[in-house]
Amino acid sequence: MLAVLLLTMLVAACLTMPIGMAIGLGCIAAFPFMSNGASMSVMLSQSIVTAIDSFSMLSMPFFMMVGTLMARGGLANKLIKVADVITHKMPGGLGMAAVVSCCFFAAISGSGPATCATIGGIMIAAMTAQGYDETYAGCLVGGGSTIGPVIPPSIPMITYGVAMGVSITDMFMGGIIPGLMMGLILMAYNFYIAKKRGYKSKVDHDYTAKEVIHILWDAFPAILMPIIVLGGIYSGIFTATEASVIGVAYSVIVSGLIYKSLSFKDFCKAVFDAGVSAATIFMTFGVANMFARILSMNNVPDMISNAVLSITSSRLLIMLLLNILLIIIGMFVNTNSAIVLFGPIMVTIAGAVGVNPLAFGIIMVTNLCIGMVTPPVGSCFYISQKLSHSSFDKMMKELIPVVGLLYLIVILISCFPQIVTFLPELLR
Repeated sequence: MLAVLLLTMLVAACLTMPIGMAIGLGCIAAFPFMSNGASMSVMLSQSIVTAIDSFSMLSMPFFMMVGTLMARGGLANKLIKVADVITHKMPGGLGMAAVVSCCFFAAISGSGPATCATIGGIMIAAMTAQGYDETYAGCLVGGGSTIGPVIPPSIPMITYGVAMGVSITDMFMGGIIPGLMMGLILMAYNFYIAKKRGYKSKVDHDYTAKEVIHILWDAFPAILMPIIVLGGIYSGIFTATEASVIGVAYSVIVSGLIYKSLSFKDFCKAVFDAGVSAATIFMTFGVANMFARILSMNNVPDMISNAVLSITSSRLLIMLLLNILLIIIGMFVNTNSAIVLFGPIMVTIAGAVGVNPLAFGIIMVTNLCIGMVTPPVGSCFYISQKLSHSSFDKMMKELIPVVGLLYLIVILISCFPQIVTFLPELLR
């Protein structure tokens, strides 16, 4: 039965079917080989609905809408100005501003591709005009965009929290320090490259106190957005789902009424885009839950866990193996699909060597999000390549050190999971 299921999935994937459809076809092909045939197929089919019938899952489309509304409302430009005020005097100041802007926008959108498209659409051209190599600019923004789903709010963290039964609030808090570490290491790399290649700030004049105050005041409603949403979640005033709805309402008020930059047409487009994206994730999540149940009924997670632990019980070696697998998976499977497909098995293995589900969740999400900028499937890679008008070969050469530094953060949080658990435990 398992052979039929996996073979069908593999064939469907090779035919370039969407991952959700490939999983679903594999499960359907396995139904005739099950011991209670019809009744079992009905129960498993119902598991698709029960998997997505979750109050927490409802936050996904709303958080997606928040990012789209803020981007269409022109808030990215205001956040970039704030970032430039902070970094313009530093060597490679515009590159620094690009990374800081990615961190700012990450706290709004929760999406890597959205961060890459929004920030990259502005910053890559600006960096190139200021003398930066266009390929380097694309790689820096592409690397920075992977911070999007690590700094909360985060769609992959919601997926993991629902699938593994981990508190979404704890997941959000656990992602803050790793996300900031990713931003800092990219800024340090940009500082080194700017010194080496002579990328200097070409600002004609320093910002006056009046200009700084004006820029900060203009961007204040945008900066206040993550403070309201995340502050409300962490203080216990509202849940993540309620926060997502509040975020949508706030985005509409700020973009439509305060900045007057959001039209009704833009609002309708944002609703449509969020609905389509959420429906895709929901469908994949549902059929992946059915797939996970079939594996669980056949004790596959326990068998794999026992097989791995029979080779070694070293925590470091196990985490090294899991991270290598996640690197490979991240290159070929999108983040949310990878979490629901491989999460149950990997959490079982990690738990057997003493890694709690929260810490492993952040490790898994961070690792898979870096996969967004690694080909052949990395969406952020292709977005940044298109925006920078660079060739595949040049992008790959410039991207290697960026990705290497980001994986260094994964190694650090794998060796020292206290980095992840510190804030959740502090604020409990």
